[in-house]
Amino acid sequence: MSEQPNPYIPSRKPQPQKRKINQQGPTKSKRTKMLGARVSVPMETEAPPQTQARFNIDQYLYGNYRNYYESRRGNVDPHDGRLDLLDASLFKDKRVLDIGCNSGNITIMIGLQYQAKHVLGIDLDDVLIKKAERQLRLVNSLRNPDGNDALDILMRFMYFPRALATTHGFVPMSVPPNYKSTEFPYNVKFETADWMEMDDPGQPQYDTVLALSLTKWIHIHHGDEGIKTFFRKVYRVLKPGGSFVVEPQPYETYQRRAKLTDTLMAVFEAIQFKPDQFHDFLMDDVGFTKFTDLGSSGEKLKGFDRPMHVYTK
Repeated sequence: MSEQPNPYIPSRKPQPQKRKINQQGPTKSKRTKMLGARVSVPMETEAPPQTQARFNIDQYLYGNYRNYYESRRGNVDPHDGRLDLLDASLFKDKRVLDIGCNSGNITIMIGLQYQAKHVLGIDLDDVLIKKAERQLRLVNSLRNPDGNDALDILMRFMYFPRALATTHGFVPMSVPPNYKSTEFPYNVKFETADWMEMDDPGQPQYDTVLALSLTKWIHIHHGDEGIKTFFRKVYRVLKPGGSFVVEPQPYETYQRRAKLTDTLMAVFEAIQFKPDQFHDFLMDDVGFTKFTDLGSSGEKLKGFDRPMHVYTK
């Protein structure tokens, strides 16, 4: 890991989607003499124009995509390169806050594989939080009882087959006698909340705070002062020596989502505080003492090759 005074945030353009052609057209029956049978022969027709599903404006205004991990991984790769960039010491026996946790895939992995003392995943979408809680129960039911869990980020492949949970249900997660709250699955919690609106705890609580693929959404909803307030609040909840892990989205990706509503567009047009200014603000104004540029995860799909930064309090 190398230290840099001010990271350069590259611009990545989303890869164009290939146009799908419907190869199943109407058929016209032709009588043939082949064995006296009637066969159905496809007619040659032009491919109909592709229709795209309408973007659900109300549902995804905050980047709260229902199948985020499948989209990011292309529904193929069970591996998340961002976790490889993060040293296990950021999580092991630590109190961790995952802001904007979506369906909780990374939150669960931090609790199970990285053995966090406690990890709280927060998202403002209750549907995603309910999905995260189901996935936690699923992983707990199908994990290796002897440990050494190798967890798929897409939550598809586990020690026991998924059919086991489908047939017999989940293993109960009721608290047993003499349980340890720092052991999986009791070390993982989820909460539906807008962290920007939550009360300030007033004292440091966490060793590590994650903000992955989140800054754009805060910025286009709350503007320059909102994102600055977010950074200051992260600093306050971190313990001395704590780490802020952030994956900022490039400014070039803002406008596409800001166009969803007139309100977001007005906020976007007023933005003066760009992502390439975040670093100086975090170091000089907020007060972080150390910066580490982890590089990027190397993902090429849909412009997800973003920088990963760690700021130390």
